[in-house]
Amino acid sequence: MKTWSLRARDLKKYPHFDSWMSAKDATSLATNPERVATHTFYPFVRYVQGWTRFAEKGAHGKRKDRPIRYAARGDAYIFAYYRHLLSEPYEAALKAYGLENNILAYRRIREPSGTGGKCNIHFARDAFLKIRELGNCCVIALDISSFFENLDHTKLYEFWSRMVGKKKLPPDHLRVFLAVTKYAVVDKHKVYERLGHFGPKRKTKSRKVISGYLTPFAKMPTQLCTGKTFRQKIAGGNGTKSLIEKNFKPYGIPQGSPISDLLANLYLLDFDRIVADWAKNIGGDYYRYSDDILFIIPGDRSIGLALMAKVQYLIKTFGSKLEIKESKSSIIEFEVSGDHQKFKLVKGTQGKNGLEYLGFRFDGHYAYIRDSTLSNLYRKVVRSARREAIALAKRYTNKSAVQLTAIYDYDRLIKRFGRVENFGEIHDDYKNWTFWTYARRAATVFGSLGQPILGQLKRYRQNIRRRAETEIVKAAS
Repeated sequence: MKTWSLRARDLKKYPHFDSWMSAKDATSLATNPERVATHTFYPFVRYVQGWTRFAEKGAHGKRKDRPIRYAARGDAYIFAYYRHLLSEPYEAALKAYGLENNILAYRRIREPSGTGGKCNIHFARDAFLKIRELGNCCVIALDISSFFENLDHTKLYEFWSRMVGKKKLPPDHLRVFLAVTKYAVVDKHKVYERLGHFGPKRKTKSRKVISGYLTPFAKMPTQLCTGKTFRQKIAGGNGTKSLIEKNFKPYGIPQGSPISDLLANLYLLDFDRIVADWAKNIGGDYYRYSDDILFIIPGDRSIGLALMAKVQYLIKTFGSKLEIKESKSSIIEFEVSGDHQKFKLVKGTQGKNGLEYLGFRFDGHYAYIRDSTLSNLYRKVVRSARREAIALAKRYTNKSAVQLTAIYDYDRLIKRFGRVENFGEIHDDYKNWTFWTYARRAATVFGSLGQPILGQLKRYRQNIRRRAETEIVKAAS
């Protein structure tokens, strides 16, 4: 097994309950089985990542909330090390089952050319090319509801034990297992409020109180509080109500911990093997990207409907809480017509404009950036523009909307979301990507298949400026 150690750039800098530790000390903690077996894990800090789903013009999108939980520094290093320990046997199992190119999320899969690792752009391209290759075919797209929150602990224990080659988990592995199954969480806002970092910040013109962070993030202490303060103010000492919530259910792991993604993949190892064989036996392909399942198989809708029913039944045998809902399932038929394929939505609601997969859409002829992806982009633009417009209006209370518009830094906003100069020199550095560079990269990867992608970004700069101007008018009124 490859050696594992932390580097300075791997160290966690976010505020949490434990103190800062060096890379050497963190490595020493995580790789010592005796210390791990007796380690006391802090509660995860939880926040909710929410967004409104894309909806057609005139309709209201449904809000989707995803709870994200992040671990204390020492806990995170331990989770990362045990992820490393489980990764090698898991990868070996994937290879033994011939699943290396079927399980896509949370793994490094290289391009056949060896030029780099694949991302969702490559995975979408491969799926669309497979559809073209099969010609007359059927595509089944499924989604496992609340995947991480519904993993059965008993079954997870069995898979974990299998990976370490034991009937029972060793004490250190058991301690980590319990930390991600019988986990504890605290709400981020409640913690920060109790420690004096969050609370009433300003009032609107209608005198409504708006709460916010009282301490700027840059000045937030790396260690939020001492152990004594944690026990008194967070854990419920001295008569205060504890903020700690524990998971007493026999299912669910925290999405966001360094080990959770691997555990989610590992949990479905046998499921993946079974359904991949089903697809292969009829000349098709199976892909899973976390909770998104995709089958591309030759034949018509009758084969697709039968396969979907089998998968829906099978998933229940891997945990009573796991479910593939009808509302999250779709079947699309593709049929060769001239030099391209026509599509028809057979079942479900997603797919009226073609197959939607990993942020892209395929109509049998070309690949496009999905409408909801563009919608999400402009939603981020509006949020960012709104914050800056409000700050500008507060700073220059005597200026009108027209005057504020004249001094607003549009270039900075556009640079944040728009085109980056010298893209060809930095396109492999994902940290430098903006949406423009992402779209440009997608157009390159898709080749002729992605011909319309750059056309979707026409008037991109103008749209960003127009949205910013709208927010300035609102802030000034």
